[in-house]
Amino acid sequence: MRWIAGLFLIAHGLVHLAIWLPRPDEKAPFDVGRSPFAGEVRRLAVALAIAAAAVLGLAGLGLLVAAPWWIPVTVAGAGISAALLVLTFNPWWLIGLGINAAIIVLAVQQSG
Repeated sequence: MRWIAGLFLIAHGLVHLAIWLPRPDEKAPFDVGRSPFAGEVRRLAVALAIAAAAVLGLAGLGLLVAAPWWIPVTVAGAGISAALLVLTFNPWWLIGLGINAAIIVLAVQQSG
């Protein structure tokens, strides 16, 4: 089960790169570089996506090798991801926020 969870964290991080790194298509239903709160935030969104991917990838590797630091790194990665989703909020991101909340809850449960 550990390897499935570790690979899930890595994949979750990579999804951020797949969504935020490419230039948005004009036919896309929304612009991932635009914030309903702050307007154009593409550079910040890309930076957060890269950070989320790196931290979640590290968390996944830490979980795979049973490193003692995987829990706080996982919580940090899910927090960065959640911040990115809130910044570029769209109703489609509600599932992502739920995934991040579940990751945080499950990681914290493992610590106690």
